[in-house]
Amino acid sequence: MRNWAFFCLLCPGAVTALPEIIDQIAVTMDNQVITASQIRDEIRATAFLNGEKPDFSPANRRRTADRLIEQMLVRREMDLTRYPQPSVSEIQDTMKQIRSRFESEAAFQGALATAKITQKQLEEALLRQAALLRFIDLRFRPEVQVEESDVTRYCENVYLPALRKKGVTPEPTLQSVRPQCEEQFAAQLVDKRVDAWLKEARDRSHIVYEEDAFQ
Repeated sequence: MRNWAFFCLLCPGAVTALPEIIDQIAVTMDNQVITASQIRDEIRATAFLNGEKPDFSPANRRRTADRLIEQMLVRREMDLTRYPQPSVSEIQDTMKQIRSRFESEAAFQGALATAKITQKQLEEALLRQAALLRFIDLRFRPEVQVEESDVTRYCENVYLPALRKKGVTPEPTLQSVRPQCEEQFAAQLVDKRVDAWLKEARDRSHIVYEEDAFQ
């Protein structure tokens, strides 16, 4: 399934008139904006959660901006349809897993400081992730109807050959992997519906990139 893990929901930002510029608008979408600092923060949070080094290259900043546009579109739809938002209690297990990567609370806080993100920003990223996954489950999964014959063909022609190529032992059979195969097949159908919806939502929006922000 497409990795939605850090496909988070961006809250609208605003630019206040000040004697000097404190941030730069990178993208406008209708009456909302994405700033250069929001893109940097998203890159840092994603890198921290994935255990990677942040990539601030122009290409990745552009990809991150595109992801944030999608987040705004999803947030807009969630607001319109009144989808329930997850609570902080729902991400506590995930926070514990992240903390377990470090030998102590001090080490965890030190890693956050090194990554230039706060614990609150990390929790907000996890909440946005949880909200997105909930949106996908409620909005798109019910639309997917999986036919037994389609699952069988997918298992025989795609899923099983991939496992055998990896040298999985014992030798997998259709019966032994059918539940996992069906879930993967359904997930791909969901992804296609999500992608189609996002394309339509983008087409209905007025999106402008400020190219100077991606140089």
